[in-house]
Amino acid sequence: MSIILERSDGRDMRVNVWNWGVLHHLVAEAALFSAAVWEPKRFNGGGDLGVQEVAALADFLTERLLPRLREGERIFLDGTVTDVPDDGAFYREEADLWRNYSLHREVLVAIIEFLRTGGPVTFH
Repeated sequence: MSIILERSDGRDMRVNVWNWGVLHHLVAEAALFSAAVWEPKRFNGGGDLGVQEVAALADFLTERLLPRLREGERIFLDGTVTDVPDDGAFYREEADLWRNYSLHREVLVAIIEFLRTGGPVTFH
């Protein structure tokens, strides 16, 4: 399962939902966009972001999120950071569900690079 970011020139990037969920949550928490604009981007068929919105998202990720992560680290929904590698386990107990979602630094860097190549971007 993944979210697909697609540029108007047809180039795309797939981000698995475990990474995207954290990125989406942290952007929503920062209120970078209105809920009406950003909330649909959580799932397939999320719509578009225009050139200025894509630039704003790339700036936010670069300036506010990337500095929190060093090489080999990942960030959870609550903003905590760890250098413990993801063990690939699927946690099913309600108290542990949060452990399924983390945004890896290298994924964040790849998303930023994709966004920096220009918008608009459609979310599938």
